[in-house]
Amino acid sequence: MQGDLFNRPPGKVPLDVVYLFERLSLEVFAAGWEHYSARAVLHRIRWHHHIEKGDRDFKLNNNWTPALARWFMAKHPECGQFFRTRASPAKSNGNPDHDPTDYMGPYD
Repeated sequence: MQGDLFNRPPGKVPLDVVYLFERLSLEVFAAGWEHYSARAVLHRIRWHHHIEKGDRDFKLNNNWTPALARWFMAKHPECGQFFRTRASPAKSNGNPDHDPTDYMGPYD
């Protein structure tokens, strides 16, 4: 079931952002990086729209980062744990293995 969930792009993220996130992440992986920042990829997309395309009205929600990182790693298992993620608060209800300290530590 989890595989089905992550085989489709995150719901509220525009498809052009999803596919650009995927393409840029694969480029970074192909360049030899074992781990990278999902936030850096999202900021690169922001740069692309604002600077390269001149679209000053383009908006990107930073809250999309975890969903995009998890979607990417589920879709591309060959990349392993390319992005570091923490437990999702949305998935913690009733999970006996859930630890609140999962939310502490480095950001993606």
